[in-house]
Amino acid sequence: MGTRLAGWATLLVGYATMVLGVIPFRELPPKRHQLELLGATAGCALCWLLVSLLVRARRRAALRRKAWCRRHEPWPEPRPSRALCWVLGFGVALTSAAALCQGVGPDGADGKWLARAERAGATTHEVLVERIVGTPRATGREIDGTGEFASEITFTIPFASGDQRVTLAGVHTSGRPEEGRTVQLLYAPDRPDLGVRQAPDNDIGSFAGRILALPAIWITGLAAGLVTAIAMHRREAGVRYARRFEPWVHLPAALMLACGAGLVVPLLIGFPETGTGWALAVAAAATPWLALTWVAKTS
Repeated sequence: MGTRLAGWATLLVGYATMVLGVIPFRELPPKRHQLELLGATAGCALCWLLVSLLVRARRRAALRRKAWCRRHEPWPEPRPSRALCWVLGFGVALTSAAALCQGVGPDGADGKWLARAERAGATTHEVLVERIVGTPRATGREIDGTGEFASEITFTIPFASGDQRVTLAGVHTSGRPEEGRTVQLLYAPDRPDLGVRQAPDNDIGSFAGRILALPAIWITGLAAGLVTAIAMHRREAGVRYARRFEPWVHLPAALMLACGAGLVVPLLIGFPETGTGWALAVAAAATPWLALTWVAKTS
């Protein structure tokens, strides 16, 4: 009963952690909610390991005393695991998807500034173009069929402490900028020391990340989960016996999952550069599959 309760607690808390990691949550690092759930999942998993070790030790002691033989009691058969096949199949795939989702979003110095500005109460404001410095440069891209330009523009920002004139380089506009036109800027009215930046296209990452990467991760994760769950259901007997704790099987798998959690932590607490962040996300996403492969081969 103890291993069953601890095991299902681990799965339920782990699912909550995974769901929070997959949905496009607006929280920027440090992602306290995900960190707390990740810690709770690790705590439940540790409880399952400790209870399983205790149960295993008691059973081995009983066998040494030949208590089972005197009473003619066979080794108890594991319970059927049909529901567990579906839970684990989707859990492995979606946990991998949740790790990949952490690679999408603001990163590097820009991400760190966005997090500080958000905590300071920064919001998006429409600000008039006061003066255009130099000659606008065409970027070669289009927005709604209109050419995009990058320019150096001067604005007057109405901070709470008084108006300040700010010049921003690399301001992107649809078409050539004109004096009197408005541009969306992001700043905290009470914190002029944080500075001003052009508002990003969306609040959790680039256009490509929001529109292309996240849906691709979700669709791939659901498809992989369905295939994995069906494969596990067809090998339900193997899943059933894998529920019985074996140190050589489960401890290395737990270590792999712990390594994956450790790899994703930097993405939850900070803003690595783009290449580093994706490398950590991909490595973390591989660990659930490595653990599953290990358990399948050794159990």
